[in-house]
Amino acid sequence: MNRKDYINKVKYIMSNNPIFGSYHKINFDRFGGLGESAPVNSSIINDIPRGKVVLSEQVYEMLLAINDVTKEDMKEVPFFLFGTEGSNNEIEFTEFMSSNSGMQSDEASFNNEMIEYLQNRINGEFNDGLVVCHGHSHPPIGKFHTNFSLGDLTTYIQMNEENEVFKNRKVELVGCLLTSTGDINFVFYDNKAQDFYRFTNVYVKDMYGNLTPVNCYGFNQGDSQRALNV
Repeated sequence: MNRKDYINKVKYIMSNNPIFGSYHKINFDRFGGLGESAPVNSSIINDIPRGKVVLSEQVYEMLLAINDVTKEDMKEVPFFLFGTEGSNNEIEFTEFMSSNSGMQSDEASFNNEMIEYLQNRINGEFNDGLVVCHGHSHPPIGKFHTNFSLGDLTTYIQMNEENEVFKNRKVELVGCLLTSTGDINFVFYDNKAQDFYRFTNVYVKDMYGNLTPVNCYGFNQGDSQRALNV
């Protein structure tokens, strides 16, 4: 499959969702002229059942730093997170990796150093339960910077399909969008169900094991109802 085929696959999957498909189709038709920059309405992506993402304090602090750099330089910043999957769709990320070199483009670009590090991690013999997060930030440019783009979701499918480790689920792959508003939005492409799912329960864990809700998809950190879902 080439890039265009993957783009069409994303459109087909989203537009044929039994609940929100018609809304996604209208959205793709409306913003078709934007190409891969067409926004995907994050509020109508299915929630993953019982899904929860937990970030270590170190990972959370690095994501906050990435957000500051993104807004200061007005450029996307790529990053990887590495963690493990527990029971009931719970993922805990404890390791962060981003580029040490200056960004040369307004769009996130994973350099050779990052790709090599990723390859070494997924090829290791210690990777039972390993989860890789392919993430990037969006600066506050335009009306849709808080949404995933068509290109973002296309990349997640392409990365899944073209790497046997991810395709066969030996290592799980999720995506992340860090928005300029401070939301940390995680999305998962299920290649068995052929659908996308979002995580709406995201937490940071302190050194004592306490969990604090983190902003995601417009859900506020202080929402007490979400805190009860730990």
